[in-house]
Amino acid sequence: MKVLAITVPLAYTIMSVLGVSIYLVGDSTMAAQLPSSGMEGWGVPFQRYLTGVTLVNKARSGRSARSYWRERRWAEVQSLLRKGDYVIISFGHNDGAPGTPLTNDRLPVGGEGSDTIRNGTVETVYTWPTYIKWMIDGARSKGANPIISSRTANNPYGRSNFTSVSYNPNRVYMLGKDTTQSFFPFENTHTNAQAGANAVAQAFLSALRCPSAKGVLRSYINSAGQKFPARCTRP
Repeated sequence: MKVLAITVPLAYTIMSVLGVSIYLVGDSTMAAQLPSSGMEGWGVPFQRYLTGVTLVNKARSGRSARSYWRERRWAEVQSLLRKGDYVIISFGHNDGAPGTPLTNDRLPVGGEGSDTIRNGTVETVYTWPTYIKWMIDGARSKGANPIISSRTANNPYGRSNFTSVSYNPNRVYMLGKDTTQSFFPFENTHTNAQAGANAVAQAFLSALRCPSAKGVLRSYINSAGQKFPARCTRP
């Protein structure tokens, strides 16, 4: 009984010290990259705009919602979540890769329902919304707050068939073509480790200031992060 009397208060003390965490779940456009690559995901510079919260970047390059789930990476994140935590979920680039769910192990079944398909292995493949819903439900089951972020936009000035009205293109359109092109020195998807990744992080911060965000994360954004004005529509 003495052990229990000590252990329970200690557990609460540890939780109090750890505080709130923000987990990032997504692909290479959010993930940390090797310094030698020259690339960086926006989740890395996002840290510099936070205060009073711990950022845990669990995004991984090359992952789709399906492969992140299959590899049990989400299961790991869910096991770490505590009440009051946040998890930002952003997939899309690898979920629409060439091929079919039978030939590409990152692709979901098409559609928005709960259709499934057997791919010749033990895996049952589900639709993209199904995987995202499972993550949302898993976060909420732990008392955490899921935030769904749209896919990080490609370079709007590059050769891409992807058109977006999200906050990221809004941000780069205002910066102009030459500046934007410098953010994507490799191809039209991955930003460089300096200004490019930081510009996307700033675009996310601007989105958080829009009315539709309902003030989420506001208390954890420091003075540097608060200076980016809301940009809620594309110019």
